Amino acid sequence: MELPTFKYHPDPITTGAIVSSPATCLCCGQSRGYVYAGWPYCEAELDQQLCPWCIADGSAQERFGAKFIDDAIAVGEGWDNVPAAARDEVVHRTPGIITWQGDQWYTCCGDAAAIPT
Repeated sequence: MELPTFKYHPDPITTGAIVSSPATCLCCGQSRGYVYAGWPYCEAELDQQLCPWCIADGSAQERFGAKFIDDAIAVGEGWDNVPAAARDEVVHRTPGIITWQGDQWYTCCGDAAAIPT
């Protein structure tokens, strides 16, 4: 099964954000072979229980209020020039970066930057 495309995180398998798993997605109820390896920002406990399709189409955000980066970092430092739609896509419909140092998402040329692989 082909993974959904993430404009700002083009290869989430290589970065470790999406991993192979038989887990059932708590959003759609399907086992699609992959889950998000990170920890969404929301009240529900969704660790490694969301499929990439529910992230990409916004279902996880709609159902659980899930955010995949701390939206407080998506302000200032270049974010003032990024369209609201791009900010929304990064925060709500893009797998976050798995790191022990906390969230940071760069911008360039009036847009959110894609994660290099």
